[in-house]
Amino acid sequence: MEAVVEGIRRNWWVLVAGAMAAMQAIFGFGNLVEDDGGPLYGGLIALGVTVFGAALIIGGIVIRKENRAKGSALIGVGVLPSTLGIAFFWFPPAALYGILAVFVAVNAFKDASIKRASSPA
Repeated sequence: MEAVVEGIRRNWWVLVAGAMAAMQAIFGFGNLVEDDGGPLYGGLIALGVTVFGAALIIGGIVIRKENRAKGSALIGVGVLPSTLGIAFFWFPPAALYGILAVFVAVNAFKDASIKRASSPA
């Protein structure tokens, strides 16, 4: 049981990144549906970026089981669109989401940069 708790404590950011994948896709669709007076292509571009980022996160989580460094790097890149939530400082939930995304991205890139001992072939 202690190993499970320690694993969650060490890799909490992977769980949060999985939730962020879903949130990014929802935000992208919400931005497309919400009529803010801007051009439709702007909403389509935002939707494409967020869905692509969500796909990178999900792919990174899956790949991380086989290649931890590559999977963590994909998660870090996929979370980057969520860091833009900081720009909405007047809306605290979005700003806090952006700050959390920064912590997840930093931990993902840090995990990707750790050199691990290779197993004997």
